[in-house]
This record gives sequence, structure tokens and C-alpha cells, in this order.
Amino acid sequence: MLLSRLCGIAAAASVSAVASAGFINIASNSALSTESLGGFTGSLDWNFLGGHDGVLTVSLTNTSPLANGGFLVAFVFRSSTTFTSSLSTTSDVDFLNIPAGESGSPFGSYDAGAGLGGSFLGGGNPNPGLAVGASGVFTFAISSASAAALSAESFIGGPSDFLVRFRGFEDGGSDKTPGQIIPTPGAIALLSFAGIVRNRRRR
Repeated sequence: MLLSRLCGIAAAASVSAVASAGFINIASNSALSTESLGGFTGSLDWNFLGGHDGVLTVSLTNTSPLANGGFLVAFVFRSSTTFTSSLSTTSDVDFLNIPAGESGSPFGSYDAGAGLGGSFLGGGNPNPGLAVGASGVFTFAISSASAAALSAESFIGGPSDFLVRFRGFEDGGSDKTPGQIIPTPGAIALLSFAGIVRNRRRR
């Protein structure tokens, strides 16, 4: 009985640690990628300012294989919660605000984002994007009637809610790669503990 309770507490705590996080680490989900060429790591940092306002800071690093090159040229995101967004600051001036309704075909439409020329699917020279190993930081002003209840996870809750675009690979390819949440070390430790407890119970 006690072991069962400990197991449940550990599992609940690990889920809560992710769901309520103001800061989460993310990475590319190659299993859902359209061409399996591009890769990235990064983070989402949500700060509630009060009322309907908050700030979402997106940090991304292009981790695509160096041999095939490729540039990270855009990203978009959405949420089940209604919000409006505007890119307020960026470490790369070539990235402009992507407005709501932008297509991320075949993954549907998105609420916000940033990209070269303010486009997700657009063409043009990809070289001003983030090359392999390069990083960028993008800050969005977010307004929502539910701002107080939002978290970083709100913008990457579904399997394709956060989507990154790559172009300019050496082999001539391009890619659209969804993101996924990377659990924090604390959450991983709690889940590991829950697994150990379960295994002991089975014995």
C-alpha cells in the first residue's frame, strides 16, 4: 500500500513538474519530421506579467548533421488556448514576425512564429538563417484572457504544436520538424524512482 502511494506521488509530481513549468527544454522529434534532415535543441520560457499579458522566450540551436549543412529558417507554434502574439525582440534581425494563420503544411495552421521574411513556407535565400551550430533567441509578447493559467508547455502541448523549418541542405532537401519536451533531471529522477518501486512490488 505504501509503495503504491509512493509510486503514485512520484508519477504525479513528475507530470506536475512539466505541466506547470515556466521553463522547459525542447528538442526535435525526428520521428515526426517530414524528411528527417533537420535537428534542433532549445527551450521555451514563459513569464506571466499580469492581467492578459505575458512574455514567451524561445531559444533554438540548429543541431542538424554538419556534413549535410542546412539552415534553420523559421518556426511556428500554437496552443489550445486562444492568444495573440507579436515578436518583440530577436537576436537575428533577419527573422521577422509570422502572423496568426500561417500554414505549416502538412501539420495545419499556426498562431505565431518567426522566420526569414516573416514566412514559414517561403523561399528565398536560406543563408541568413541559423547555420549548423548557431543559436537564436526570440521574445514574443503574448496576450490572452487565460494568460495567468498558461505555462511554457501550453505552446508545445500537442505532437506538432511547435514546428521548425529547415532549408538549404547540401543535398538540396528541406525539412519541417516538430518539437518535443525534454523532461528535467528532477522529473526523470522521479520517474526512475517510480519504476524502481513498481519493479520491487512485482518481485
